Amino acid sequence: MTVWCNSIFGNNPLLALQRARGEVTISIFGGYVMPDDVYKELSKRLMFENSTLLPQIWKCIANELEAQIIAFLPANATTIAENFHIPMDKATQILEELFKRGAVFKKAKPDAVEYRPPKHIVQFHDASLLWKNAPSDFKNLWVQFMDTEYPPLLEVVTRVGIPSFMRVIPINATLKPRSEVLIYEDAYSIIEQANEIAVVDCVCKLSHGNCSKPLNVCIQINNGAQYSLERGTGRKITKEEARDILKLSEKEGLVHMTENKGFGNAICNCCSCCCEMLRFAGNRATMGVVAKSRFMAQVNENNCNSCDVCTTVCPVHAISIDDIATIDTELCIGCGLCASHCPAQAIELVQTRPREHIPL
Repeated sequence: MTVWCNSIFGNNPLLALQRARGEVTISIFGGYVMPDDVYKELSKRLMFENSTLLPQIWKCIANELEAQIIAFLPANATTIAENFHIPMDKATQILEELFKRGAVFKKAKPDAVEYRPPKHIVQFHDASLLWKNAPSDFKNLWVQFMDTEYPPLLEVVTRVGIPSFMRVIPINATLKPRSEVLIYEDAYSIIEQANEIAVVDCVCKLSHGNCSKPLNVCIQINNGAQYSLERGTGRKITKEEARDILKLSEKEGLVHMTENKGFGNAICNCCSCCCEMLRFAGNRATMGVVAKSRFMAQVNENNCNSCDVCTTVCPVHAISIDDIATIDTELCIGCGLCASHCPAQAIELVQTRPREHIPL
């Protein structure tokens, strides 16, 4: 049963009761049909129609009116006010609050700011976990979701060959001399090209809460920096500070990663114990979650002394030791941590993939 009404709640007590029981679908002006279960609908749009945990996450972040507004997006505040029959200042307040929580995103338009829902689960995860006033069980729900309901999607991504959202950036000091290095696969060059830089806490380490690696190391660039500063989740930093974060991350065994395109909006510095992509990259069933760099580790047999340091720092367990270190070329992501930590300088990165490996 679908009921057309002039307000989001209507003024009929029976309809309100039926709505609460899921017996009717309320539709508002403009032809928008409100879903029976808006939280399930929002989860479905993020490719998790059968999830039991994601609707709970949505309920933590938005009441039903707010959730219906998210489902209605993209739209500006004026459109929301008109369609949901609420004052303009109330519509703006709701949208801005949802923006602060990481549930909606902004796009500047000539006439007004347009608000949009999350494009994919990674964007929603990373943005919402920086919500400062999240309820106490919010992080735990995300951890449960990423442990149980997220991996099956990664298996599909790997099996079908869907391009990954994130790509590994190699440590350039470990590259074979005279290697062709593109400007957007060099973390330090990306920093030099940036107009604005900020740093935020790593959301994966934040959610797990038990990692000993540095937390405040997720570098936001240009649009990413502006977004984090506007939300109040980031701290503006200089290029020199950003370079120091990269050096610290390399020393601590963190992997540089960015969006899988030319120039992205962030350089994440990830550990294999918490990162919701990297920790699945060492499993052949889910390794498609991360796009490898264009490089691969190569061992100099004459220099290798089987010290075992490389097996300890490799984030995807792609190295084994017999007489010498051996690289599993299927698992190696080309991050360069093994080479940068090798005391015998027996490993370097060699180019194995063409320019076209990186989508532009």
